[in-house]
Amino acid sequence: MAAVEIPTNIRAVQVQPDKTVKVIQIPFGQDDLVKNLPEDQLIIRVRAVALNPTDWKHGIGEWGTAGTILGCDSAGDVVKVGSAVKHLKVGDRVAGFNYGGSYQTNNGAYAEFVRLYASVTFKLPDELSYEEGASLPIPHLTAVQVFYMRLNIPKPFSPPAAEKEIILIWGGSTAVGHNAIQLARTSGLRVFVTASPAVHEELKTLGAEQTFDYKAVDVVKQIQDAAGERGIIYAIDTVGELSTTNSTIDALSLSRSGHLVSTLPPDPSSVNRRKDVKVEFSLVYTLLGLDFTFASAFKYDAIPEDKALSLEYVSTYMPRVLEGWKAGQGSTSLKPQRLRKLEGGLEKIEEGLKIMRDGKYGREKLVYTIA
Repeated sequence: MAAVEIPTNIRAVQVQPDKTVKVIQIPFGQDDLVKNLPEDQLIIRVRAVALNPTDWKHGIGEWGTAGTILGCDSAGDVVKVGSAVKHLKVGDRVAGFNYGGSYQTNNGAYAEFVRLYASVTFKLPDELSYEEGASLPIPHLTAVQVFYMRLNIPKPFSPPAAEKEIILIWGGSTAVGHNAIQLARTSGLRVFVTASPAVHEELKTLGAEQTFDYKAVDVVKQIQDAAGERGIIYAIDTVGELSTTNSTIDALSLSRSGHLVSTLPPDPSSVNRRKDVKVEFSLVYTLLGLDFTFASAFKYDAIPEDKALSLEYVSTYMPRVLEGWKAGQGSTSLKPQRLRKLEGGLEKIEEGLKIMRDGKYGREKLVYTIA
């Protein structure tokens, strides 16, 4: 790959005061954090971006900060690396995430170039497209954080346990659920999943052993009966509503202590619902290793351990998870989500945000090609 000069100005999607977004020009090439790149960061030329619920909530919802640059997940080509970055180099095709729409007026994924932390950026195999790559960082690394940093489940490809534990994934058809099912299988767990019956067979092909209709009035009893006497001690709620969190808690083992992690802040009543079930919220942005305020309301201190463990995962485990990737098919460890490619690049991202906000999409990932 020929050397790429970082432009003085680039196009980027900015959050507006009226809860809309707008493509503007921002100074990038002369920014001090670009000229004097921190040792643990890198810069990529963005080729594709993906949309997550967090993006519409920060862009056209109530969570964002006016004047900041929007966008989390992106994929592209590395054009500059910090001195401490060892697993990536200039010219590599990569994907990673950034916390857009919150505090940065000079950096975000929905732009022609973006500055990323190495701890959440990984190399793409040759046959893994930029669009597929952009669909992975937040959903996949959220599952990684929940499993290996909160639930302390064995890392992928660990020797199998004598008796496999079950994990309950509430919301298997979400992007996080899609990745969590496959990671759980790779980590030697039995996988129970709730979802709409229409997707049950598809989820079984990903590794779900048992699937349950989340709308069934007796779904909790169904799960407990299927789990048997030992029951379930691990769970992730990828939906994060009061009813889903409570149902997940209720479905856990009655004879052993359980641990549930939610991808949205749980209601205090859920946290205190059962003394024998630990309920906590896990937020993927802590993998960046910095202090931040989530959704313009909740302050978080840096968790250096999360950053270190994430760097270990993207540099050591992710290459094996993606090994042998075939375009459109995935690897033996991870199958891609269906992509819904939207047209128009940066200028049309607001349309995609509205599609997500209005729920006008199915079991698919919305992506844009940028360059």
